[in-house]
Amino acid sequence: MNYKKKALVFLFLSFALFFLQNGVAKAGFGVSPPSVSNKNLVPGSFYEQDVYLVQSKPDQTLHATVKIDAGTISNWIKIENGNTFDIPKGTQQFPMKVDVNVPSSAPLGNYKGTITVNTSPANGNPGGVQVTLGAEVAINLDITDIKVSDFSIQNFQIPDTAKGSPIKFVIKVKNSGNTENGPTKVGLTFFDQYHNKQLGQQELSVAEKVQSFQTKDISVEFPNNLDVGSYWADVKIYSDDKVAVDSRLVFNVVSPSAVAKNKGFAFSMPNFSAIPFWVYVLVGAVIIIVVLVIIIILILRKKKNQGKSSDSSEPGEPEVKKLKIHK
Repeated sequence: MNYKKKALVFLFLSFALFFLQNGVAKAGFGVSPPSVSNKNLVPGSFYEQDVYLVQSKPDQTLHATVKIDAGTISNWIKIENGNTFDIPKGTQQFPMKVDVNVPSSAPLGNYKGTITVNTSPANGNPGGVQVTLGAEVAINLDITDIKVSDFSIQNFQIPDTAKGSPIKFVIKVKNSGNTENGPTKVGLTFFDQYHNKQLGQQELSVAEKVQSFQTKDISVEFPNNLDVGSYWADVKIYSDDKVAVDSRLVFNVVSPSAVAKNKGFAFSMPNFSAIPFWVYVLVGAVIIIVVLVIIIILILRKKKNQGKSSDSSEPGEPEVKKLKIHK
C-alpha cells in the first residue's frame, strides 16, 4: 500500500473515530424527569427532587431563569439553585433541585402547576438577537391523610476497619413513605476468611430514622476484637420483627496506619461528557494536521532519496576507483 492510500485510510479512520466518540450532536434542551410528582404527601411534609436540565451541545454558558406557576401552592415550592442561575459551559446535565414544603395546615387534595425554565447565552449581546431555549416541568402533588410506611435498603457495607476500632456497619436507606422510618435492628455473625469458623454474633437496635422521602446513610457500630485479616459477616437487617435483608459480605480489619494512608487517596474517572464539543473539534483538527505534516515529510524524504539514487547512477559517467598502494 503506497503512502497516498495509507493517508486516505488513516484520515477515514480518524474521522470515523471522532464522530463515533462524539455522536452526531443535535441541538436541543430538555428536562428529566419531566415532572415533580408525589401522591403521598401529608400536611407538614418536606419533599425534594432533582430535575436535570439537559442540553445536547453544551458549548457555551447559559443563563437560566425559572418561573413557578402553581397558584396557591407556589409558595410551597422553592428552587435551591435560585430563580436565576448559570449552567456552566460543558455541562450536559445540570441538576436543578426542587424543594416542596407542605404547610401543616394544608388542605387535602390534588395540586397542579408548572415550572418554566428559559435559557439564553450568558455572554450574549443585550441589544442583539439571542436564541433562547426552554423547557417546562409539570407539578402534580397529592396531599393526603393516609399514612404510608415504606422504606428500602439501597446497599450496605463495612468499610475497612482499623484493628481495635469499632466495626462500622453502614446502611443506605431510602424512605419512600410519608412518615419517618428505617430499620429497627441489625444482626451480624462473624466468620473467618473461609466462612468455616464462627467468631462471634451480635445484634444491635437502630435508633436513627430517615425522614419521609429522604435517602440517608445510617451507621451502626459493633465492638471489634478481631485481628488484622479478612472476614465474613452474615447480615440480617430487621423491620420491626421481620427480616428485611438476609445476606453476607466480606470485610477487612487492617492496621491503623493502613487506614490513615487510604483516607487521603481517591480516584475518579474524568467526566468526558462535560468536555465542550469545540475541544473535540480542536483536538481532532490538530491530530489530522500533525498526521498530514508527517505524511508530507515522509513523501518528500522518499523523493529526495530517490533523486540521490538516480543522480549517483547517471549513464556514461565513469566510475572512479581509488587504489591503495602498498609500499
